[in-house]
Amino acid sequence: MSSQAFGYTPLDSNLREIRVLTIPPGSIEEPLQVSVGIQSLSSSPVYDALSYVWGDPNSARNPGNTIRIDGCDFPVTTNLLAALRSLRPHAGATDPVVLWVDAVCINQADLDERSKQVSMMRDIYASAKQVIIWLGEEDDETNLVFDTLPMLATQSHRRGDEQDKKLLDATRLCSGFFSGLVDQRPWFSRVWIIQELAMAKQDPLVVCGRRSVTWSTLMKAYEFVARKLFTELGQVRRKPQSNDSQSTTGNSSKGDTVDLGEEEEDIEILGKLKIDMLDEIYKAMKSQGGESLRKLFMISRTSEATDPRDRVYALLGLLKPASSSENSIVVDYRKPTATVYADAVAHIFAQGEGPYFLSGVFLPGVSAPAPTIPSLPPTISQPLLPTWVPDFSRQTGDKTAQPVGTGFHPPASISASGPGAGCDNGRRLEDGGTLQVEGLYVDTIEEVVFLGPFLESYLGRLAHIESLTEIARQRLCLLDPSIRPHMERFRKGEPLWKALISNKRHTSGYDPAPASYEAMYKDLLSDLTEGDKWKLKLNHEQQDEFTKCLATNAEQRSFFTTTSGFVGTCVPDSRKGDVIAILFGSPVPFVLRLGVETIEANGAEKPTHYLVGASYVSGIMAGEMVDELYCEDLMDSTTFFIR
Repeated sequence: MSSQAFGYTPLDSNLREIRVLTIPPGSIEEPLQVSVGIQSLSSSPVYDALSYVWGDPNSARNPGNTIRIDGCDFPVTTNLLAALRSLRPHAGATDPVVLWVDAVCINQADLDERSKQVSMMRDIYASAKQVIIWLGEEDDETNLVFDTLPMLATQSHRRGDEQDKKLLDATRLCSGFFSGLVDQRPWFSRVWIIQELAMAKQDPLVVCGRRSVTWSTLMKAYEFVARKLFTELGQVRRKPQSNDSQSTTGNSSKGDTVDLGEEEEDIEILGKLKIDMLDEIYKAMKSQGGESLRKLFMISRTSEATDPRDRVYALLGLLKPASSSENSIVVDYRKPTATVYADAVAHIFAQGEGPYFLSGVFLPGVSAPAPTIPSLPPTISQPLLPTWVPDFSRQTGDKTAQPVGTGFHPPASISASGPGAGCDNGRRLEDGGTLQVEGLYVDTIEEVVFLGPFLESYLGRLAHIESLTEIARQRLCLLDPSIRPHMERFRKGEPLWKALISNKRHTSGYDPAPASYEAMYKDLLSDLTEGDKWKLKLNHEQQDEFTKCLATNAEQRSFFTTTSGFVGTCVPDSRKGDVIAILFGSPVPFVLRLGVETIEANGAEKPTHYLVGASYVSGIMAGEMVDELYCEDLMDSTTFFIR
């Protein structure tokens, strides 16, 4: 943030210049007096870099929320003011603190400078003597927690821990602290902090009020607490060992009882919190120099940014060196959000991960507006998102009306793309808004039945769905006679109950549904014919695992049949006339809708399509069509142009 009272001296990007704040010693009550200097990263300046949350921007308008920079007033938010006051050396100290703080050291009103400085963020944090993480002001609980963390960080798991009352109390105290971190400490929800933490060359310092510990101490204490916490929740299992026949046969599961007295390395924690993800990236930067953009988006999907374009820009410094040069993304705050997001997806396609990526995110649907940029007047319209470009600011279920594609994924190691599961497929065309991708046309949707919005309405439609399935599978296949026998076999190859739950076990995203679910489904159908007996299933305590699977899916999908007799589930926005297609590289078929425009390709006018969402098509989710028809030259691929 800048003010009229303070004027910035321009930076020379060729010299890799940055500004730093010098904060002299002072008492907590004194007004903050700081000076700004310009340094070149090439000259190895000595400074610390602050990682913090800007906080409520309106608080910068409060009269008392100002600092004095070289004698000029400069407005800051309440959270930043508290951080600077806390980090200022006490009155008796002799040396000042030299600090880089983005909101002050970058002229936010100069879009060109902002773009260049953001492009340097990786180097700015990597060059800092230390990265200081500001979690916010303290309270009675956090003071106790931060006093306790060093003790927990030195603990090892051993028998008798549960009898040590002091250790037990400390573990419970810190368990509540770690469980509430994301909700109570906004630092953990901010996208920029991922890079700021990951680029630290030394152990970062985590500060809460006047207390502090190193990041490694925080994580060691967390690991001790998490092992006990997730054991109580049943979210641990024994690690497979070469001399452990029970483990190698796959008999251990997340429900296994684990003795806390076992050696620490024998236990694998299955539960993950945001702090785990941050530490994984921190370690990945140290060991392999970065991550792919696809994985970074998955890890940061719950993270937020004031400027929606920063959902992309904040991750660029974390890319693996090999992936950062090809189809590189240039930081440019003059670009609209839709273009920035399209650049990011085009990069993922250039890395060969595009179709798989699109199968696991919340897609925007047709005619979805791009996120607005707060600094632009509301009268300036933003372009719509292409249907193949996710809204990266809305990648959690509470922020979007669309279901996530992973709900339609088949069990692990199975893919509708079959032998084409790992192929490099798809590229963005020069118009910037069209995706060209190869795939197989499966069929056209004939009818759609919405299954939600609640379990009661879902169960009430099951008998009708069973009837539609029987009718569809007797339907005459209208496709090419050479492939007709295969298609008729595919469409009858999987029972309906598996398709309704994507053939996955309850609470698992990778295990196939057990055979016992078939009996549960038949019992449910039987109950539907006996008056109101089925309504007992609406009580969670009365539900078997199969019904719980259906309850999880309520409101998130529709049932469909196709003109040639396929059945399955799809996103609720699907409708009659939409096309089902397998895009090579995706584990799920997609629903496409014919667009209103054509595109010229190879000297001919080709249709365009909109990407509606993911689907589960009964009988072809193990790659049967790709393997038996495409790979055997019985079916040609189709080039789809998606806008």
